[in-house]
Amino acid sequence: MNTINEKALKPISKLLFRISAFLVGLMCIPISCDVVLRYAADKAIPGIIEIEEFLMVCIVFCAIPYLQARKEHIDIDILTKRLPNVAQVAVSNFGYLVLAILSGLMSWQLAGNAINKTNEVSFALGIPVSIFIAIAAIGSALVTLVFMADYGHSTSELLRHGRGPLVIVCFLAVVLVIFFPLILHRFPWDFSPFTLGILGMLFLFVILFLKVPIGFAMALTGFLGMWALTGQSLGPLRMLGSAPYVETASFVMAAVPLFVLMGELALYSGLSQDLFASAYTWFGRLPGGLAMASVAGCAGFAAVCGDSLATAVTMGSVALPEMRKKRYDLGLATGAIAAGGTLGILIPPSLGFIFYALITEESIGKLFIAGILPGVLMAALFILCIYVVAKLRPGMAPAGEPTSFGDKIRSVRGILPMMGLFLLILGGMLLGLFSPTEGGAIGAVGAFLYALVRRRMNRQVLLKALEETAVISCKLLVVVIGVGILGTFLASTRLPFLLAELVTGIQLSRYFIYAAILVLYVLLGCVMNVIAIILLTLPAIMPTVLALGFDPVWFGVVTVILMEMGQITPPIGIVVFAVSSVTSVPMETVFRGIVPFTVCMLICILLLTFFPEIALFLPRLLLG
Repeated sequence: MNTINEKALKPISKLLFRISAFLVGLMCIPISCDVVLRYAADKAIPGIIEIEEFLMVCIVFCAIPYLQARKEHIDIDILTKRLPNVAQVAVSNFGYLVLAILSGLMSWQLAGNAINKTNEVSFALGIPVSIFIAIAAIGSALVTLVFMADYGHSTSELLRHGRGPLVIVCFLAVVLVIFFPLILHRFPWDFSPFTLGILGMLFLFVILFLKVPIGFAMALTGFLGMWALTGQSLGPLRMLGSAPYVETASFVMAAVPLFVLMGELALYSGLSQDLFASAYTWFGRLPGGLAMASVAGCAGFAAVCGDSLATAVTMGSVALPEMRKKRYDLGLATGAIAAGGTLGILIPPSLGFIFYALITEESIGKLFIAGILPGVLMAALFILCIYVVAKLRPGMAPAGEPTSFGDKIRSVRGILPMMGLFLLILGGMLLGLFSPTEGGAIGAVGAFLYALVRRRMNRQVLLKALEETAVISCKLLVVVIGVGILGTFLASTRLPFLLAELVTGIQLSRYFIYAAILVLYVLLGCVMNVIAIILLTLPAIMPTVLALGFDPVWFGVVTVILMEMGQITPPIGIVVFAVSSVTSVPMETVFRGIVPFTVCMLICILLLTFFPEIALFLPRLLLG
């Protein structure tokens, strides 16, 4: 099985992945042309929405097998990495087999769905829809083979260590999981939909902590939950054959790879160095100026990136060498970088806000605008914190050399085109000139042209940006597929609405419940990707939030800040892990440096709680 994987599956998966990366770059061209034609000649490209939807399906399902081959899916390894090696292999053995069965069922049902829709064509272009459902089926079939190859490899490893009984135990555990809905209906008592919903969520968190990729874990829970709820397998199987295509063939969801591509092109074009250099000319002479410049650079890069990890890692590689030269305290230096990185998902364009909007059906533009003032406030609090620390303990963050006003102005020139692009995208969305998806396409093309003009674009840079975009987008959209399947199950149990009624019926202050939600998000942020948290929890929590009378736009801003706080706080702190790895600074040192910035984030949350207009003022002023 391992030989087949090396000689056949990996080359095929890599080829399909390269096709996926090519299509990522292709998808921004028709949208940008459509926007230009609309305002230049009052014309439109026919079927633009269908083109992008079909491209989305191809991008995701051509990349999934390669992602599994590289083990790139979003998962939680906080528990499994602490287990002995043999136990880790056994857990993986269980996961590979159960997911091979799930993806095999998905492929089978998608293939059947493609056959059933042979005569169905798209509305505008008249293209057979079955072609793209078949592509989804082929991608699912290939990832099934990759899972089976991984299962064969892990089985061989267990047998090589004389752990044959563990292989049998894992196999029986998989059989128990897959057929549990049948076993459940043999019990002498009936389970209410609410109880099944609770059991489903417990099962979900168990397999999540067994390192089952989050998207697949949610899909498995939704499938088994619907089977248990209805007592029949036909409906849940059909759901597996429709949800993967329906969830990915989305013009709105196309904003995700487009904004990711914009950030990747900005990253590889050297924008981070330009931003840091410009910020340093303004802040460098102050005590802690380099650390302040790091935060300001993170804030600027956040305006084109939309992801915290990418912002922190990028700025860390640029700023830390300079702070080492100036003998900065490494705790303060890396703490500033990690905290500044969290601005990546708060200052628009933010992937967190995009996914929040998709779940809550709020306006993406309104959420983007709502994140501006809180983002500026948090950056200002970070900079003030650095200044106070540097004043109290000058040896931790010495001042730099002063620069002339002319140097300051000249430093801004290099980043003006990219900042202008950011304002164009945000302004165009606010004025209704184009949608968020169109804004993402314009941003990606603009970032490419920026790099081209600055002579920082070549074939290798473009290929790297496209490949990273394909990886990130596919990882996120696999989670979206899982959410679609899990959401059907949760809606059928009415669990979110029943929990909302239960919570609102408790005679407690709504701020007590709000505080409990805050703690939950901080804890989840320690161990999970921000996007995964949003997609996993909001369907269950949002009815409660609305029932308590909180503004959903304001809550979106608070939610993103809370989850980012979780990503820099002990014991896990995913952003801290990333900064530590890229800078070779011990995690204990980074965690020590992050403490004052965590206090700043708490202050920001309190200010938003007592003065919600900080988040709501601009959306109400600009959008009414």
